[in-house]
Parts: sequence; C-alpha cells; structure tokens
Amino acid sequence: MATWSTRNGGRAQRGFRAALIVLGLATTTFSSASAAEDAPAIPTPAPSDDAPAARGAAETQAQGGQLEPCAGVDLVKALQASDPAGFAAFEDAARNVVNGQGLLWRIERPGGRPSYLFGTMHSTDAQAKDFDELVIRALARSHVVAIELPGASTRRVAGELRRLVANRSYRPTGGALRLLPEHVRPDVERRIAQAGIPPGVANQLQPWYLALALSRSTCAAAPNGSDTETADGRIERLAHEQGSDVVALETPLEQVEALASVPDGVAVRMLKDAAERGMKPEDVESTITGLYRTRRIGYLLAMRGPTWAGVFDVDGYADFLSAFITRRNASMLDRALPILSRGEAFLAVGALHLPGPSGLVEMIRRSGYLVTRIW
Repeated sequence: MATWSTRNGGRAQRGFRAALIVLGLATTTFSSASAAEDAPAIPTPAPSDDAPAARGAAETQAQGGQLEPCAGVDLVKALQASDPAGFAAFEDAARNVVNGQGLLWRIERPGGRPSYLFGTMHSTDAQAKDFDELVIRALARSHVVAIELPGASTRRVAGELRRLVANRSYRPTGGALRLLPEHVRPDVERRIAQAGIPPGVANQLQPWYLALALSRSTCAAAPNGSDTETADGRIERLAHEQGSDVVALETPLEQVEALASVPDGVAVRMLKDAAERGMKPEDVESTITGLYRTRRIGYLLAMRGPTWAGVFDVDGYADFLSAFITRRNASMLDRALPILSRGEAFLAVGALHLPGPSGLVEMIRRSGYLVTRIW
C-alpha cells in the first residue's frame, strides 16, 4: 500500500466512508473524516510484487492535481422540500424501523448496575462530537469502555489495516471488470478511472473493493491545522482521561474479513447500481450526517421503494448488510456480554450497528437485558 500517496490515501478514505454510508456505514476502520461506523485510511491498494505495471499506474495517478472543495445535498431534506407527500410516506415507514431512533441506550438487569450503548460516528463533524450531557454522564459512570477498534488512528493499527486490505483486495486471477454486464462495463470503467484506478489496475482488484472505490469523494480534505479528532476518537480519549479500561469489540482482521466476505455477485450489483443511479458520494455523506445529528440513523433502513427509486435503495445492499454488519453484530455481542454482566460499561459502536431486528439494541434485549432509549 506504500505505493499510494498520503493525499490519495485521504481520497480513498473519504470514498470508502461514502460507500459505507450507502451500504450501512458501520465501521471505524477505514475512514478518516467520516460518519456510522467506523481511524486509519483505507488506501487504494497496490497489487503485489508480481504486478509492477499496476503499481506503476498507481504511482503515476498518485501525482495528480488538487482536489476541489465541495458539499453535498441532504437527500432527506431535499425530499421533504420537493415532495411533501412522498416524504410523509417515507417518514411513516422510517418510524417503524425497530430501534431506528435514538443514539444512547441504558442497559440494565435486576440487581446490577446499568451500562450504556452509544451509537457514534467516525467523523470530525463538530456536531457529531459535541456530545449531549447525557452521553458525557453515562461515560463518566463507566469503568470499562468498549469500542470497535481501540487505537484505530495510530500508525500501528493503520499499518496493520493497510496490510490486511492489500492482502485481501488483490485479485490474483484478475478479470474483475469482466464480471460486469457488458452494457454497464464502459460506464463503470470510466467512473473507476475517475476515482483514480485505471482499468488495468481495477481488473486486478476484488469486486468488493471496486464497489467501494466507485463511491470515492472528490471533495478536498480538511485544511491543515483543523481539528482531526473524530467522534469515536473523542470517546476513546475521554475514557483514557477518566481512567476507564478501554477494550476492543473487534480486531482489524475481523473487520477486513467481514468486508472481504461480500460475495462477487453482490459487489457486481453494487457497481452496476452505482453506475446506473449516478449517486454522488457527497450527497450521501450529507444525508447520513443530517440523520445522525437528529438521532434518526435507522431512517437509512427505510430509504427504499418507489420514493427513492433511482436515488438510494437499501434493498440492493441487503446481502452486503448481512455479510458486513449483521455478522459483525454477532461477534461484537459475544465480546460485549461478559462486559455487560459486570455492569458500569459503556459500549461505543458505529450507529448503524444499533437499529433493526438484528441490531445490537435488539440482540442485547434478547440476551436478557432491559434496554431503554434515553437520548
């Protein structure tokens, strides 16, 4: 991964973040300026030593021009303004998403001391890390703070993630683009090239990686000297400052393996949909940020059907959600239950791990706890 410049690493991070927003946005691992889920870069992969031509293309692309600053459109607000009836129907459906509203939940058992579950964002957005006083008090009461990946922004963990992604994103047999239907292949190739990956390189990468790279943002990075601490990073820092034990709910390998488990067929459909829908990553980023700020993260799970046709449709990513989010929820629950049994714990995970019948809120309830939304 060393063949890609820091600047391109930032572009890949933002692109991966946007993709995770589209697909569930539930990890701290791969985004540096982001949102629900999610630390170090996901770099655009350089193929292994037996692919020098691909590496050379990567190095050439890494010397490109400056990115342009830009901003996206909040799709939910836009729908509300342009189609009040459509928005009302969407909101009715969104309100029925199980545990779809709220970010802070109290977890209790008779005779035990309460613990807390908080949905965070891997985002430098000022409002995302301006925690409500209820969140601060819940954190202060907790002797153990469990987060997805402690130290995710350190060079050690970042380096490990880059190595793991490089190993899993390279496709030894090649031919990734040939999996696409012929009628969309030229458009997908063009879009991937615009994202900084020439077709010769793209053919040597796994479809799951290409699907995420296709959502690469063209927005400029935050200016030097700006506050780069993320919301989940602030949780970890505050935990250390108050003397709490900080423990991990996942490992880098588990996060990367969950991502790499996305089947080729699902990734190809994602590539095809991204090309045909023409959705802008910046718009999706603005949308997820708006929903998070208003504690309605579960609304993303209702963005489907005719109202959102041609714009955003979660149905097309159901298999991804199952492979990447639900699978991780199960493993995180296994690590969380012993912590919760002792009480006075604070779990901080990407916000899209919370809602839905397979979300952590419902899974903890089924494990015998009373889980109550408090913010």
